[in-house]
Amino acid sequence: MKKNCIFVDAFTDIPYAGNQLAVFPDGAGLSTEQMQALAKEINYSETTFILKTDSPAADFRVRIFTPSQELPFAGHPTLGTAYAILEIFSTWPAGKETLRLEMKVGVIPVRREKDLLWMTQSKPEFFTQHDDRKGVADLFDLSAADIRDDLPIEEVSTGNRILIVPIKTLAAVQRAQGNATNMKHFFSGDLIGPYLFSLETVDPGAHVHTRFFAPHLGILEDPATGSAAGPLVGYLLKHGVFGNELDVVNEQGVEMGRRSIIMMRGRREGDAYSVKIGGKCTHVGNGEFEI
Repeated sequence: MKKNCIFVDAFTDIPYAGNQLAVFPDGAGLSTEQMQALAKEINYSETTFILKTDSPAADFRVRIFTPSQELPFAGHPTLGTAYAILEIFSTWPAGKETLRLEMKVGVIPVRREKDLLWMTQSKPEFFTQHDDRKGVADLFDLSAADIRDDLPIEEVSTGNRILIVPIKTLAAVQRAQGNATNMKHFFSGDLIGPYLFSLETVDPGAHVHTRFFAPHLGILEDPATGSAAGPLVGYLLKHGVFGNELDVVNEQGVEMGRRSIIMMRGRREGDAYSVKIGGKCTHVGNGEFEI
């Protein structure tokens, strides 16, 4: 049995930047073990498989795998898979601008607006706040003084539970590195990984500079993390960093030489939140695998 796939760079319109993704347009007939083996062989941070859905609320079902495990949701695979369906594969009727993708966390709508794709993420949930700044700083070989004390270190989820870590300066974010030993002990269960952010940026047109480390998941660093950008939107709205409404540019992957541009939109009205993550994608290649 042969299976074709395409290779996409997400959160960029420049080939060989952004975040890499392999998309299999037809996952039918593959077992979970075979999907995991393919993801491990390709060794991108994520690989997706498109399947038919039985849900009337969705257009396709999508399974997402890292080299080591299946994920219930991830941002750049959602965006890249939607791009493949809308722009590359001949499986989508013309004229429909919204695509509904069934994930393990539920149905994620992705809407095409001109040259951008926007995914609507779930309402943010807020969990534990961490007071041990030294313990958290040790995860990235930083000092407690590098972490802001006017904003909390907080666990937030819009599908994946992420530790949001506010960093004082761009220089400190750039010095950070994931301490695999410390992170393996810290992150377990539903808490996926950390998202460091600073309001100082490399590009003056950006508003937020971010990094995501996950050596405990087999990913030393991720160049674009849409499933962490969503929780960051919820966090910024909750703490009023940009007020009750935001439309900002998030730069990630700079330190890896794979600059990504993540568009973030959000609104808060009391306990009601709207979270949208957008970006561009580009098709960079094709592949065929013998199963």
